[in-house]
This record gives sequence, C-alpha cells and structure tokens, in this order.
Amino acid sequence: MKKLLIIAGILSILIVFSAESYAQESGSGDKVVYKQKTIIDFSDVTIQGELKKPDGSYISSRKEAQFGRLIKVRENFEPELFKSVDKL
Repeated sequence: MKKLLIIAGILSILIVFSAESYAQESGSGDKVVYKQKTIIDFSDVTIQGELKKPDGSYISSRKEAQFGRLIKVRENFEPELFKSVDKL
C-alpha cells in the first residue's frame, strides 16, 4: 500500500511540473502594438440592410410580474418601545 501511495505521489508531482512547463510562454513572440485611437469615416459610404428583431407580438404579449410585499410597513412602534422600557 505504501508503494502505491509513493508511486501515485511521484506521478502527480510529475504531472503538475509537466503542466507548468507547457504553460510557460516563449519570449520570442512578436508584440502587437495597436494605435491609441482609430477613426472610421462612413460619410461617403451608403450602408443598406434589414433590421432583424423579434416581432412585436412577443414583446407586447408579455405581462409584468406582480409580487406582494413580504414586509409590513408600520408607522407606529410605541407599544414595543414601552415594553422595552418596562424590562429595564
């Protein structure tokens, strides 16, 4: 049983270190440099196409969900205040 545990530990360590070696990037890659600002001028171009969107029946037939309040809002807490003073 100990031999099996030792072999499993060695294999797991080898797998971890081999995965780390594949994760390292090579330093010889070219760096891509982008411009800070790109301006595209569409003033001389005519763009033609169709607007594709869902039909209005899908949107208008949906009803807004109505939920009841779970917390009751009260304006008067005097009875609880008087009870707390009595306990002092």
